[in-house]
Amino acid sequence: MKISTRLILHLTVVVSAVLIAASLILLRQREQSLKAAAEDEVRTHAITLQIALEEHYSANHVLDAQQLINRLRENTGIYSVLLFNLSGTVEFVSNVNTPEEIRYLKEARQVIASGQKVEIESMLGKENVFSVIMPVKVDGKAVKVLEIAQPISFVNAEIARMRGEIVLMALLLCATIFLVVMAVTNYSLTRPIQALLGGAAAMGRGELSHRVIVPRGGGELAGLAHNFNRMADSLAKQRRQAEREAEERLALERKLRHSERLAAVGHLAAGVAHEMGAPLQVIDGRAKQLMNHAATPAEPHQRNLTIIRNQTERIANIVRNLLNLSRTYDLRCRPVNLPKLLTDTLELIQPNAERDGIKIEKRYNGLRSIEADPNLLQQVFLNIFSNAIQAMPEGGRVRVECHEASRDEKAFASVSVTDTGTGIPLEHLENIFDPFFTTKEVGHGTGLGLAVSTRIVEEHGGWIEAANNAEGGATFTVFLPVVDSETVEGK
Repeated sequence: MKISTRLILHLTVVVSAVLIAASLILLRQREQSLKAAAEDEVRTHAITLQIALEEHYSANHVLDAQQLINRLRENTGIYSVLLFNLSGTVEFVSNVNTPEEIRYLKEARQVIASGQKVEIESMLGKENVFSVIMPVKVDGKAVKVLEIAQPISFVNAEIARMRGEIVLMALLLCATIFLVVMAVTNYSLTRPIQALLGGAAAMGRGELSHRVIVPRGGGELAGLAHNFNRMADSLAKQRRQAEREAEERLALERKLRHSERLAAVGHLAAGVAHEMGAPLQVIDGRAKQLMNHAATPAEPHQRNLTIIRNQTERIANIVRNLLNLSRTYDLRCRPVNLPKLLTDTLELIQPNAERDGIKIEKRYNGLRSIEADPNLLQQVFLNIFSNAIQAMPEGGRVRVECHEASRDEKAFASVSVTDTGTGIPLEHLENIFDPFFTTKEVGHGTGLGLAVSTRIVEEHGGWIEAANNAEGGATFTVFLPVVDSETVEGK
């Protein structure tokens, strides 16, 4: 339910309750006033009749007293007049149909004994009758007892009429109050609040140019609307500033990316020049020897040609690795038994490991099969295994482990290769996957192996991580996605 509706209902109910309570109080007071007036009228009639009767009895005009009572029959406002003798029995009655219920013999005797009047209110059917019983005295002594009874039911009729008028008036007042409160609330509360809600909705949609109308006359809602517009101005200003800053950052990022591209191109060019410069110098030197000593014996001549050919193959290998780094791989994926692939690859480096005094450990857990290109994957692990062996010239241990891992609720096969070598210098740890970055001596590596391996693994949907071990050495971990539920037991 809307706030305005609740407010209108609450105000209408409260005001109506106050009006009804006030009306009931006024009605009660009016009822008491009318009843008191009716009773005073009966008392007045009784006193007047008492005086007249006392005068007649003082003058010994008994018949005149009886005629006076009989004439009261003509007064329709008086229900009945009764005259009791000193024994408490009825002598005269103005209305022969007066019921026994209002012939108060006992009360009459009480008045004779006490000399004090008695007032009685009773119901005769649906009539409310008020009776006054008082003595008629001659020379200070009671000679008769007078009872006058008069209906006061008109009071109830008057109260019922007033009650109906009050109910009608209350309904009209409630309707008027409801309409007035609704009009005032709609103008002073509902419309400003709806304007503020519309403004908030517009702000939520990003329309920061939207402004609400400030109500006239001041007040809290006017202050709220004013502050809302100030907030909108502030947000619009902040958005413009943020857009300017975003444009500046974008321009700066473009410059940085351009600088990074230039730096990468420069780094790549320097790496190519460095890697290809040495073999080209060797080729140039051997070619000059052949040209200057054309008549040299066959054996030195053949040795120079062999050196030239080896250096040419080295240059071709560098170019081939550069092409592998830049091209998109045509993956020929099929189900691969990862433990078997690792075992076959380790057999290729086993002679070099035994020669350098390196022990190889294998720890294969149960793995689900993966979909991969086995030839490219073998190239990746062969490069990592070779780097591990080269990192331990004094001998050591290489441990290869397989287990399952998860990332973003996806399953991966994890292969960790841990060596006990010298580890990776911290300042080089972030650059080891960059092309032409190497910590090996000149002629022992091109710096493209890890870069090509990273590219192959990423083409498979995985990634490679490198970290130093607390006890020494380094660990390279390859993560490859698992694509089916088949379990392959490693051996």
